[in-house]
Amino acid sequence: MLCPNCHQENRSDSRFCQFCGATMAATGPAVSPAASPAPPAVPAPKWPPPAAAPAATPVPASTPAPPARVGGQPIGQLGSGGTTLGNIWTPFAGYGTRGRHASWLLDNLGHRANDLHQAVTERFQQRAVPNADMGWQQLTAQGIIVERRPFYFVRRGITTVALYIAQFGRDLYISQVTYVKSPISNLRVIVLALMILFQLFFMFGFSNALAGTVSTGAFGLPSFDSSGLIFLLCFVGPLASLNMLALLLGAIFSVYKYFTEKDILAILRRRSNEFQQDDTVALEKAVEETVRQALDKIGIPTNVMPPSVEATYGSRPRLI
Repeated sequence: MLCPNCHQENRSDSRFCQFCGATMAATGPAVSPAASPAPPAVPAPKWPPPAAAPAATPVPASTPAPPARVGGQPIGQLGSGGTTLGNIWTPFAGYGTRGRHASWLLDNLGHRANDLHQAVTERFQQRAVPNADMGWQQLTAQGIIVERRPFYFVRRGITTVALYIAQFGRDLYISQVTYVKSPISNLRVIVLALMILFQLFFMFGFSNALAGTVSTGAFGLPSFDSSGLIFLLCFVGPLASLNMLALLLGAIFSVYKYFTEKDILAILRRRSNEFQQDDTVALEKAVEETVRQALDKIGIPTNVMPPSVEATYGSRPRLI
């Protein structure tokens, strides 16, 4: 059927346009109340015919609110998030290191994807997650003419939990993934600052320090301070070369991290501590419990979504 708003072709049973989210009009022709042509006259029966039962008045079904959209794209089939121009980064570039990934496939419930989308949005607005930034965002895959998909993001501190809901054929697909962007290490910042200051001294003050080892001797001839000269040439010079090499490698690593993970400060990050790991686990459980409450709200038993397996942080990330 054609969308009355964007005139794009949709499935015949679609209630909302998968391209612009507009409400789809009824597909069948309207039934005219005009009277049909009168049948030919027949002899009146000797007894009155039984009165026809009155037609049941259909009860109008409540139309759910249109699903929330990101960039004009509603929730739809898995992989139907639309296309856009090329992108050099992966979808989750800039959000940190990938942690736990849990997913569920609910059998024959794909037609409830829009309902669950709306219920999740409302439930997250009611949940008071402290110091959290919540909302739908649209991510773009890496490549040329790539796909875009909407995710619900819950960000708190160094942790980002992203939730994806989509219809997968006749099934309902739910995906929850965690990314942790490790904090900046103060010690690494101090070391980097000292390395930069030392390199600036070598570039602009080394010649003056070298000239200070030369003095005027007898008969006006130059006299060298051998100890100072040996220190500058044999210690400061090689150390400055190693320092410059380390800064160059660090700059190359930072540029590489920027173009691969959109994180130019990756070299300054340290591993999260135990408190931050507890906050990450708490945020993951809050998101998962919110989905279960949203399922219960739209009348889907929560037992169809089994609890996810616990994950261990501080080691190599693994898929759940």
